[in-house]
Amino acid sequence: MSAGRPRSGRHRLLLAAGVALVGVVAVTAAAYTDVATLQLGTGATGSGLGNPHRFDIAVADSASQWQDAVTAASAVTLTPTSGTQFSESSPVVMDATFLNRDPGVAGDLTLRLWDPDDTGPTDLFASLLFTVAIDGASTPAISGATAAAVNAADIVIPDVAPGQQPRVTVSAVIAAGSGIAAAGKSTSIGVSAEGESR
Repeated sequence: MSAGRPRSGRHRLLLAAGVALVGVVAVTAAAYTDVATLQLGTGATGSGLGNPHRFDIAVADSASQWQDAVTAASAVTLTPTSGTQFSESSPVVMDATFLNRDPGVAGDLTLRLWDPDDTGPTDLFASLLFTVAIDGASTPAISGATAAAVNAADIVIPDVAPGQQPRVTVSAVIAAGSGIAAAGKSTSIGVSAEGESR
């Protein structure tokens, strides 16, 4: 054990004050942090980056009113343009008009067919062959195809501008040779336009 000089009360006080002083310096240094905030745009409402408009697709109902119809439950019901009964030779034809609302952004629409009321063995949907034409084109996008083949074909209406109203014509006949098996069956046909903005 070494014999040292006893420390006075004054010396102890200075040591304690030194520790406290170091603590104050650390707190003071931490208090000197700073923040700079940047907002891109002019500062006016709606001047930020991005696009203030959305990609909003609607479909015309039977009264020519635009409906969002974003789910199968809210789908628009349309009556056929021509034909009232499915057969192997005379098609049932349905026209659907879609709208890219304005203001908005351009985008592509991919067409899909589906069975909104699948009743199983008494449903006719699987026995139908479809022809799909866009905007009255003389050459259809696909012809004589099952709904699965139509969907697999990924029929796209490209670059639909805001305000543009593409019209889709869907014709359906019963597949050849299935007339007797289709007797007494019925179905509904669903058409959707799945949009993707550009």
